[in-house]
Amino acid sequence: MTESQRYRRLGKYELHTLIGEGAMGIVWKAYDTVLRRYVALKLLSSHFGKTKEMQERFLREARAAGAIQHPNIVTVYDLGDAEGQLFIAMELVEGRDLSDIITLREPMALERKLDLVIELLDGLHFAHQRGIIHRDVKPSNVRIVPDGRVKIMDFGIARLQSADASGSGAIVGTPTYMAPEQITNGAITPATDVFAVGCTLYELLSFHKPFEGESVHGVLYQVLTTEPKPLRTVAPSIPAALERVVGKAMNKVPHERYETAAQMQNTLLGIRAALSGAGEETTQRLGIRWTPLPGPVLKLVTQAPMKWRITVLSALALVVALLLVSPSPPAADEPTGGRVAPPGPVASEIPPVSLALSARRDSALAARDRAIQAGAQKNNVSAMVLAEAMFQVSEQALVAGNQSQALNGYVAVVDQYRKAEGEARALGQEAAQMLQRVTPVVQAIPSGPAAVNAGIFLARAESLQRQQDFTMAKVAAQSAEQVGIDAGIAPPSSQPPDARGAVDVLLTDLGRALASERVGNVRVIYPRMTDQERAGWESFFRDWDQITARFTVERFSARGAGATADVRALFEYVPAGGGAPRQDRRRFGMRFEKRDVGWRVAAVAELK
Repeated sequence: MTESQRYRRLGKYELHTLIGEGAMGIVWKAYDTVLRRYVALKLLSSHFGKTKEMQERFLREARAAGAIQHPNIVTVYDLGDAEGQLFIAMELVEGRDLSDIITLREPMALERKLDLVIELLDGLHFAHQRGIIHRDVKPSNVRIVPDGRVKIMDFGIARLQSADASGSGAIVGTPTYMAPEQITNGAITPATDVFAVGCTLYELLSFHKPFEGESVHGVLYQVLTTEPKPLRTVAPSIPAALERVVGKAMNKVPHERYETAAQMQNTLLGIRAALSGAGEETTQRLGIRWTPLPGPVLKLVTQAPMKWRITVLSALALVVALLLVSPSPPAADEPTGGRVAPPGPVASEIPPVSLALSARRDSALAARDRAIQAGAQKNNVSAMVLAEAMFQVSEQALVAGNQSQALNGYVAVVDQYRKAEGEARALGQEAAQMLQRVTPVVQAIPSGPAAVNAGIFLARAESLQRQQDFTMAKVAAQSAEQVGIDAGIAPPSSQPPDARGAVDVLLTDLGRALASERVGNVRVIYPRMTDQERAGWESFFRDWDQITARFTVERFSARGAGATADVRALFEYVPAGGGAPRQDRRRFGMRFEKRDVGWRVAAVAELK
C-alpha cells in the first residue's frame, strides 16, 4: 500500500488526523497534494448544503472570511465542494488555546497577558474595518502559536452560522461571552466583539468567568441583567485603570463600550507602557493624534465616503448656525411631569378654555399615559391606534376654537385609552404565561446546542417582556419551545378549567412523558422533582423499555389552588435486558398545585 493509499481522499486533500469536532462539522489535519502543505480542513455539516441557495450563501460568506489576511488571523486557503461535501481549508496552526492556559491557571506576567489581548484586538480591528465581525470571540478561539504570537481562529465561521444557513434562525455564540445584543437580537457591530474581548480579558486576569450559572439560561440572564463581580475583588493585584478598561468593554449598552477595537487596544497599550516604562517604540504604536473635533464628529466625518464629507461638514455648519439663533431649551430642572408628549398642539397654540374642558383634557392625557405605561403604544394595539386618532381630532378642534367638539372628543377618548390599556395588559399576561409554560421545557433540555439555542430564545423573550414588547416576547418564547420540542421535550397539553378534568389531562401527559423515557419530560409535568426522585426515574428508564403508563384517579379532593388524589398506575414494559412484556401495578398518593400555566404535580409518594 502506497503512502497516499493509506488515507481517505477528498478532492486534492488527504485526511490524516482528526483534530476536533463541533456544531459546524469536523476538522482534519489534511495534506494538500497539489501545493504540498498541511492544512486544517473543516468539513461542514450537511445542513449547510441542503439547497443551492444555502450553498451559494455559504460560499459567499466563506469568501468574505477568506479575504482577511492578517498576521493575527488564521488564513483561509481554499473553500469549495468535493464529492458533495462542503469544506474550508485553513492555515494549520500549531500551539495552545488561551482556554487551556486559563483552565490550568498557568502563571503569566501581567504584561504578557496584555500583549496577548492587544494582538487579539489588532486582528479584530483589521477585520472590522473590512466589514467582518467575528461574533464568537472566546479563549478557545484564540491560539498562542509556538513563537508567542496570537492567532484568531474560526474568523467569519460564526458569521456563516448566523447567516441562517441552517434555516433555524438560531443566534450563534457562546453564552459566557455573548454580548446582550446577541441575546436580544439587536444590531451586531464591532462593539459586540469588544464585549467578548472584555469577558476574555476578565477571565484571563482573574481565572474566573464573568458570568456563571447552573444552566445556559442562568448565564444568559446574568449577561442581560447582572454586573460581574468587580475585577479587583477576584484579582486584587490588577491596577485600577485596567479594571476600568475591562468594565467599559463589558458595558451592557453597546454605544457605551469602546467605539472600536483599536480604541480599546490603544488604552491597553497605554497601561502596558506604564507597567514597563514607555519607550519610543511604544509611543509610536500608540499612534496618538490630537484633533480639535470631538470623537463622534470625527468618526462621522472620517468614516463617510469622500463624496459625502462636504455634505456632512456643511450639515454640521448649518446645525451650529441654527443653535446660535434658536431660543434656549427649557432648563434641565424644569418639571415635565414625566408624560410622553401627546400628538397635539404646543401650549402656545391652545386658546383659553373652560375649567371643565381643561379637566377633561387632563383626564384624557392621564388615560393616555396609563395606556402607554401598560405597553399599548409599543405593541400597537388596535384600540390605541383608534384612541390616538380620536385624540388628534380633539386637539385640532381645540386649536380651531370648537370647544364643544373638543370636549365630546376628550370624554370619548378616555374610554378608548382604557380599552387600549386593557388590551395591552392582556397581551402582557399572555406573554408572561407563555414564558412560564416554556421555562421548564427549556430547563429540561439536556446540555448541548439545543439547550444553548433554546436558552438564547428564552432570554430574548424575557428581555422583550421587560421592555413590554409582548408580541415579540411571545414569538421568542414560542421559538424556545419549538427547540425543546425538536429536542424531544414536550410541553404540557391545554387543560380544562375544572380541577378534576385538568388533573386527568395532566396524568395523560405524565404517561406520555414516561413513554418518552426522558427525565426532562417528567420534570415538565413535575417541576418540584427532587434530586433523589430524579435518580429514581433515571434508574426506572434504565431498567424498563417500551413503557406504557395508565393512571386512574380513585379519590380526589380539590381546594383552591391545591388538590390531592390516590392514583392507581398500570405500567406495561419490556425489561431492558430483553424478554416478554410485563406489567407492574402500583398506587401513589399525589399532590397537585395550580399555577398560572395550569395544574402540575407537586409531590408523589408510593402507597403500600
